[in-house]
Amino acid sequence: MKLGQQGFTLVEILVITPVVMLTIILMTSFLFNQYGQLTQQGALLNLQVEAQNIVFSMQDDVYFADSFNTTKNSNLTDAYQPSGGWTYNSNPKTLIISTAALTTNPRSENRDFVYINTEGCDPSVIEDNSILYNNVIYFTSGTSLYKRILSAPSSMTTCGASYKKQTCPQGQSSSSCPADILVTDKLDSFSITYYDTGNNVITDPALAEKVKVDLVLKDKAFAEDIYADSSITLRRLN
Repeated sequence: MKLGQQGFTLVEILVITPVVMLTIILMTSFLFNQYGQLTQQGALLNLQVEAQNIVFSMQDDVYFADSFNTTKNSNLTDAYQPSGGWTYNSNPKTLIISTAALTTNPRSENRDFVYINTEGCDPSVIEDNSILYNNVIYFTSGTSLYKRILSAPSSMTTCGASYKKQTCPQGQSSSSCPADILVTDKLDSFSITYYDTGNNVITDPALAEKVKVDLVLKDKAFAEDIYADSSITLRRLN
C-alpha cells in the first residue's frame, strides 16, 4: 500500500468531524432526556407510595375514634395550640379525633381503658370512673403534615397510663413530651370531607360517621414539579 493511500484526506476529515460531533450531541441529548424521564418516573412512584402509606397509616386513628371534633376535648390542655385554639375548619383543614385512651395498641387483646381517677382504681369501682379520651390531631404547617397527641394533663390522675403520650412541637419536645409526628414534609394539599350515616356530606364533624381524607404530595425531580395524590374514606367503628 502506498503512503499516499493511508488515512483520511483533509477534506474527508472536515466533512466527517461535524457529522461525528452532531451524532455525539444527539446521543448525549437522548440519553440525558432518558435519564431525566427515568428519574422523574422513579420519584413519582416513590411519591405515590408515600401518599398511599400516609392515608393508610391514618386508618386506626379513624376506626377507633369515638367522635370527630370541632375542637379539642375540654379537659385536655395544649400549651402549644394555635392562636384561638384547635379548630377543624382552619385553612387547610385540621382533623381532630377523640379516641378512648388505652393502655396498649387498640388491636392488642391485652388492651384496657384508662380511667380518670375520681372514684378510685380498685377493680370493684374502677368502672365507676369516666374513661379518659385522647385527641389525635392532624394539622398542617407550610408543606408539612403533623400528628399531635393530647392526653391526660399532669394535673389529672388516672387509673392506668395511656400508651399514646402527649406530644409537642419539635422545638419544645422533651423526654416527657416527645415531638409531634412528622407525617410528611412534601404536602401540597390536605382536605377532609365528613359524612353522616346516610352517606350525605355534612359540615359538622360531631355528626359524622365517616371521613374522606384527600392528600396531594409535591416534590421536584429533574427540575420539574411532580405530584401524587391519594384518598381514603373510613368509617369509625365506635
